[in-house]
Amino acid sequence: MGSLFRFVLIANISSGIVVCLAGYIFPMLKTSELSDFSFYVAIVLWGVAGLAWDGGRISRTYDVDVVSQKMRAMVKEHNLEAEKHKHYRQNYSFGFSLFVAGVFPLLLSAVLTWLN
Repeated sequence: MGSLFRFVLIANISSGIVVCLAGYIFPMLKTSELSDFSFYVAIVLWGVAGLAWDGGRISRTYDVDVVSQKMRAMVKEHNLEAEKHKHYRQNYSFGFSLFVAGVFPLLLSAVLTWLN
């Protein structure tokens, strides 16, 4: 639980820095209110989570190409299925952690918008 809290804190700080830099580089992304800033932080976190999260078993087409088939023949004694499963779990865990990290800025944005 402590490692998830630490990850959420670091992810929110780093995405806040990205939003500040984006506002500095692109003037149209400058925010003057905390609700807008926290919404942009949530969008950045969920965008990265969407890129990292594996789309499921249907979207995996990397076993079909000729290069993968040739590579499988070359490394028969290595367990490729276990390694793919490990990568799948790591991507899922990272994407889910980023999703959880994006919930807090989105809730903050909604509460601040509702209060104003």
